[in-house]
Amino acid sequence: MKNLSVFVAIFSLVSLLGCQDAEDLPSTDFTINFKATYGGETLEKNKDYIFGSYPIFFEGCRLYLSDIRLVNAEREVIISEIEYLDFTPENAASATPAILFKNVPEGDYTSVSIGYGVKPQLNAKRPSNFPAGSPLSIEIDYWAGWKSYIFSVLDGKADPDNNGTKNLSFSYHCGSDAVYKIFEFNVPIKVKAGQFTTADIAFDMKEFLTNDDGSLYDMVANPATSNDATNVVVAQALTAHWGRATTITQ
Repeated sequence: MKNLSVFVAIFSLVSLLGCQDAEDLPSTDFTINFKATYGGETLEKNKDYIFGSYPIFFEGCRLYLSDIRLVNAEREVIISEIEYLDFTPENAASATPAILFKNVPEGDYTSVSIGYGVKPQLNAKRPSNFPAGSPLSIEIDYWAGWKSYIFSVLDGKADPDNNGTKNLSFSYHCGSDAVYKIFEFNVPIKVKAGQFTTADIAFDMKEFLTNDDGSLYDMVANPATSNDATNVVVAQALTAHWGRATTITQ
């Protein structure tokens, strides 16, 4: 027991020193450019794309991200607890938001960790709990009946019959704690104090709508997520694709 106590004490001291070292490191501003794409092309609202053999277009594409972290062997740095991305704003065909993160410790990071959706600690709250301007004050993407934020939105229309009429409406609104998922991406990110530092993160909606085996998600059989809070089958299936649908570069 004595040896165990000594080990715990040493481990705690090393951890504390690691945190102190991170705080003492030189820091800089770090910008991430976010973008929604389709097959690598910037996604635009109401623009026709090809989904397998038929045309498709998107009317809404929005996404919450939690605990964006830069990670290496020495430390994990949370650069943002929550972000809200609207890639198809009301008055524009598309948007590629660039977000500036202040005072990011310099370092050679080996991976990036992202939570897709609103993490449970924050999802337990509601928009009225947050001040105006907070990403979590947005009422349109909160489900009162589910007591959950809508983590991601992908709405549009498709023409699976190829008859010139987009008569299939799809609506994928993913939410609830059961749907929240964290992915870690093994990509080197270098942050150097005194240098302009950026990275790019793209979310490909074609990959989001593609299964792990390469087949396209069956939009005809499953055109929407369920309104039943206990039925998250479609939402979980789609959210599992975010790891493949996300590309991070510097």
